[in-house]
Amino acid sequence: MLTASLDFREVHPLTKLHTLMIAGCLSAFSPLALAETVNLTNSADGANREAGIAAVKKKLHDACTDRKGSPDAASFEVVFEKTSDNPNVPKPYYVDGKMKCELPG
Repeated sequence: MLTASLDFREVHPLTKLHTLMIAGCLSAFSPLALAETVNLTNSADGANREAGIAAVKKKLHDACTDRKGSPDAASFEVVFEKTSDNPNVPKPYYVDGKMKCELPG
């Protein structure tokens, strides 16, 4: 009859070390895992198309950085634009825009 005896006293410290290493790695990467990309939208008026787009880009950039995020300027998109027919409006060009923003976790 064969009997086997396992001595776990030597295995436990290594297992605990691996567990601590894995837990440390997971906690170090958790802020990255919790980061979130959101689409921000806003609108602005301008004297012309370029001024309206510049104003809405600035609003979106500021909204993202106020949330401690990183704006993705390349993702900016004009969603809607309209020119007022009223000649008495000082900023007749209206622009809706959206931009992606990477928020921290």
